[in-house]
Amino acid sequence: MNNINYKSCSGGVVLRVIICAASLILAGTVITMFLKAFENKKAEDYRKALAISEYGLLRAFEMIHESPDWSEGFSKEPYEEGSFDVELERQTRDGVVYLRIVSRGTVGSVTLIEERTLRLETSEEGSVWVNVGIR
Repeated sequence: MNNINYKSCSGGVVLRVIICAASLILAGTVITMFLKAFENKKAEDYRKALAISEYGLLRAFEMIHESPDWSEGFSKEPYEEGSFDVELERQTRDGVVYLRIVSRGTVGSVTLIEERTLRLETSEEGSVWVNVGIR
């Protein structure tokens, strides 16, 4: 006949189950921490890419202020932890000159785009670029 001591067997099984459960909890915690860190890094990259894109617009506005005919834009200009590109496109619609400015801010694998359209207004005092939608 089998004389199995169930007390000694159940202790070993319980210990194994506890170790397995603890290992799963530890693994889940580590994975959650890595995912949270990755999420935080991406959020920070998005924030920085937006700021860099806006800085590219600012630089374009400065260049246009200094030289209203400026149209070269910027290509891969380094700024802080990333870079920006600015493209300009002039259009004439119904006799009015518009300037479309597209700025791309890049940090790591994140690229965000900011876009503005300016309208050229001329008067007896001279010409000035006006941001469309803002008066």
